Amino acid sequence: MIRRDALGLALAITTLILGGCGGGDGSPTELSSVTQQKLSPAESGDQIANLYVAALKDVTEMLKDKPEVSQARSRVQELKETYVRKLVELGRAREALDEAGRSAVDAAIRRKVDALAGESWYATYNSLQQYYSSKDQDFQRLVLSFNIIGQYANFDLLKKQDPSEAKRLGVE
Repeated sequence: MIRRDALGLALAITTLILGGCGGGDGSPTELSSVTQQKLSPAESGDQIANLYVAALKDVTEMLKDKPEVSQARSRVQELKETYVRKLVELGRAREALDEAGRSAVDAAIRRKVDALAGESWYATYNSLQQYYSSKDQDFQRLVLSFNIIGQYANFDLLKKQDPSEAKRLGVE
């Protein structure tokens, strides 16, 4: 179990390192006004990392009492779409940066995500996605997708890993 949790965290870190941009407290409703400002690469990296953590915490909180899939599916889908839209918005800002700027974004993300290793809520998230694996594998994949949600801020990664999503979101 610990190895699986560590593997999940490593995957999340890799995705964020490859995929980030952002700055602020990470709440999805506050992001639009923040991204209208010119963010430094470090602020952008902080924003994407904060959104990533907030998305994982929100889905964990939403599922902590293990609701039936039929009751939770639409709420989890809506939550994911909320974060996806914000991450794509930040991805557009990341795309405007030069290579050095993107590297600075990634470094800021790495600093924030490295702190997740010992978080108890992250272990809860992993146990929840495993719990739903035996209930409904499509739903489990939806829950698991929050672990790689950072790809939405890295257009090259998104186009490579999920071209249909990139197209749906106008990322080309």
